[in-house]
Amino acid sequence: MKRAPKPRISMSKTEPIIQCSNPHCLAANALENQLCHQCKTPIVRRYLWATAEAIEDGRVGKLIGDRYFALTTRIFLDTKPGVPPPTQEEIPREITPYLQLFAYSPHIPQVYGQLENTPAWLLDYGTVPTDPVGRLIYPQLIPEITGVWQQATPLRQLHWLRQLSGLWRPLESKEVVSSLLSPCSIRVNGSIVQILQLQSDEGQPSLEQLGELWAQWLDSSSPTIHELLEQLCLRLQKRQIKTPEQIIAVLDSAIERCGREYEYNYQIFASSDSGPNRTNNEDASYPPSGTLVELTGADTSLAMVCDGVGGHEGGEIAAQETINYLRDRIGKLSFESNRSNPKAIVDRLGNFINNANDLICQRNDSEQRQERQRMGTTLVMALARAHEVFLTNVGDSRIYLITPTSCHQVTIDDDLASREVRLGYATYREALQYPSAGALIQALGMRESTALHPNIQRLIIDEDCIFLLCSDGLSDFDRVEQYWQLTVLPVLQQKSNLTEAVTNLVKIANEKNGHDNVTAALVYCQVKPKQGRSEAVISWSEVGSALDRSIFWLEADSANTSLSNTQLLETPEQQTVSSPTPIGQPKLFKLLLWTVIIFLGLGTLSYLVISRLEREPENLQEPSLNLTEPQNSPPPSLPKNQNLLQDESPNSQTQK
Repeated sequence: MKRAPKPRISMSKTEPIIQCSNPHCLAANALENQLCHQCKTPIVRRYLWATAEAIEDGRVGKLIGDRYFALTTRIFLDTKPGVPPPTQEEIPREITPYLQLFAYSPHIPQVYGQLENTPAWLLDYGTVPTDPVGRLIYPQLIPEITGVWQQATPLRQLHWLRQLSGLWRPLESKEVVSSLLSPCSIRVNGSIVQILQLQSDEGQPSLEQLGELWAQWLDSSSPTIHELLEQLCLRLQKRQIKTPEQIIAVLDSAIERCGREYEYNYQIFASSDSGPNRTNNEDASYPPSGTLVELTGADTSLAMVCDGVGGHEGGEIAAQETINYLRDRIGKLSFESNRSNPKAIVDRLGNFINNANDLICQRNDSEQRQERQRMGTTLVMALARAHEVFLTNVGDSRIYLITPTSCHQVTIDDDLASREVRLGYATYREALQYPSAGALIQALGMRESTALHPNIQRLIIDEDCIFLLCSDGLSDFDRVEQYWQLTVLPVLQQKSNLTEAVTNLVKIANEKNGHDNVTAALVYCQVKPKQGRSEAVISWSEVGSALDRSIFWLEADSANTSLSNTQLLETPEQQTVSSPTPIGQPKLFKLLLWTVIIFLGLGTLSYLVISRLEREPENLQEPSLNLTEPQNSPPPSLPKNQNLLQDESPNSQTQK
């Protein structure tokens, strides 16, 4: 690959020169440039946060290590965003939690690299708030939640608290849950909560402390939810709420109630192309390529993109069969009966995906396809209705969330590079340089569903936004990060339409990449308050019953599925931005089954005891009974740091 000469950056200049992020160009540009003067690729600016103050004030405004321009003692601009950043061979212990929590991006920042010639490491938050020319809006990179809390709508305030609650378990497992108790560490990038920096736990952080922190925000909370939050904080401080799952149940109920005050409309458009260098197209989409779908919030909107693997004909068959199966099953899914139980929707989606996987797997077996001859497909899917959207991914196709101010990748690729990061072995940008970094560790149809772990998550929609679903023909070489402002943002600004945006994305993929098939689908979510909405206060009595229900089934479910740290690492239960969850038999049914068995057993034993006493009235001593209750134990956990596919040979891994 031919590259342009590295630019000479003068230390005497007050403004740095920034390289083009296009790996085929890397030309030097003035910082104020919006497009590369040589290849016309949009300039990508990566603003980074240092884990410690590793430079003096006198070095602010200068280059550090011939690469990072110091805006403050903690904030840096990478002037070579197209070049892999340098890292140490050995990852320090304090950095490992960031890597192991990689699946929780963008809530948890990614480790970008080490600040050259210093002990500090740099953290990447994706898109941060900037003005139209790319300069930072907030002096501390991302605003603290306390600084913008009062201006937020009641739905967004609930959404932020919901995200914080969902992060409690994973951060607790890595002994960094104290990060959720520090207001200065809790930042918000639009609707997304982002933790500025992880803090190691000292002592035993508790939900009681979380209630004390949230109570400090009550005075500036929306009147609509003030009473609700007051009661929630009070019960946390009195330890009447004992698990984060109980908090989530209450907040979900309140969010559903608050979401009724808004009107939601959806537009979906998809396009697929074989690309300039392929004779056949193994991608597939729903809606079908070139079809525009418009829906109201009362309807269920569905978008899917599949990228087939397995050679000529095989990949396209797997992709289209997956689309057909899921379309038919999800079309019959009832949201009304599960409105207050998002977990039921997640479980149903997981079962559908497992069944689609097994159909392809059975066809592979019947046609005696082996190893790389087996056909399979990646999958990304967005299922939206009213205020919530359920996102699913298997493989390396991606979903991006695009708002008026940001673009965030909200799925994590199922590839070897991502696995290395989640195991704590390397930073992501370092892992991308490994041989076979893009080899898939799972795809639909490659093996039975017992070895498949679909990544399913639920997001709340509280503003106009667009979800971009795409195959890697578009996402490779950071094309989405480069072009989202030119292609997708104008739709949110009412300067373009969905059809034009998707058409332009496919054109960019073919012209700038061109090595693969390309498919892109946009889901445009439009939100506005209902006319004449009541804005009535949401009281505890309206949503408190969710707490009672959660005591019955949420805690039981948590007990039945208690995970080791390794299992949390491989299949993290995320409530906001990727929640890979092993799908099996409904656990509530198991709990009820064991309850029935226990009651029947106790009834039988009681009958025998009474019968014996009636037969032997002279014997007044209690009979000696040895009762052993059945144990509903969780499945055995994996040894620490052992990956689910670690025992397989490289030849058995799916590579596209």
